[in-house]
Amino acid sequence: MDLHVGEVVNYMDYLEHTNRPNFKIVIPSLNRPEELCLTTLALLRSHGISLSSVGVFITPIVLEEHDAPEWSRYLAALRKHNMLEVQLLPGAKGLEQQMRMAMEWVGEGYMITMSDTVSDILVRHERRRSGRQVLAPMIKGCLLPLIHHAHDLMIAGAFTAWSVNPMHNAGRMNSKNLISRKLGLLDGNFSGMLLPPNWNECCVAKDHGLIYDVEWSASLWSRGYRFVRYMNMCANHTYRRIGGQQSVTKNPNARRALEDAALKKAAAKFPKLLMWKVKNKASLKTMQYRFRPMGLKPLRMMSRTSGGAGPKEMLAGSALIKDTLVKT
Repeated sequence: MDLHVGEVVNYMDYLEHTNRPNFKIVIPSLNRPEELCLTTLALLRSHGISLSSVGVFITPIVLEEHDAPEWSRYLAALRKHNMLEVQLLPGAKGLEQQMRMAMEWVGEGYMITMSDTVSDILVRHERRRSGRQVLAPMIKGCLLPLIHHAHDLMIAGAFTAWSVNPMHNAGRMNSKNLISRKLGLLDGNFSGMLLPPNWNECCVAKDHGLIYDVEWSASLWSRGYRFVRYMNMCANHTYRRIGGQQSVTKNPNARRALEDAALKKAAAKFPKLLMWKVKNKASLKTMQYRFRPMGLKPLRMMSRTSGGAGPKEMLAGSALIKDTLVKT
């Protein structure tokens, strides 16, 4: 069988670019105004990304433990941290409805999705002496080049979306330069997309917000929308903190029951892509599903070009990917 295994220029070669693609960043949030400012928004600011491109979607409710509406609490936090350029926007109840509102706001073009607890983007490195694999914070100023690189990669390879690796274990990550083209989880903690014109048809089912990333990944793939995932980096975030999706259920067991019910329905809807998989030894934080194996072999990022503006492959378009035909 003939398969294409390609090489792409390193995202670090995009550091010198000045003509960046336009994009909007969407962050759905609930009951985390202070944490949002101290993590995700602070991270974006530290990498030189304008907060005026960020839209934070707020659930229009008043929580029992707070006197003020969510909108007022977030506005106060943004004012406190001098982040009023962030666009505070009305969302809805449930992550699937929040994201629907976000896509309506974006309308078309390049959309970045982040969660509200991302403190850093971690990149896999190998220590020279020990050979030990570790995760280290991305060099400041490299987040925008990555967003640009991903944009050009989508155009070059006719992909619709991209994300970082949802795994946070450096020892279990694949080779540091791989970019997966297989069906897998698009990590909503940090991902991007060229919004499809029929995005409304791809939306996650009502009340399936707890499995949003799983169902969204399967829904896109089922409609022929392929994506890539940078396997050498991940979003450093605090999983299942107070607020956000944790506000939906009272305890981990109740959340697991809701997740399982939704996953079974999603697996029945996309039987060729997704299967319900009981993981007896897994913790309650692990969802019980598995994607079916399909997709092309991975791309590989070349080492960073030394000096100058870099190779011609940096340009947007098909030249970004250097595909070579191999026999398997």
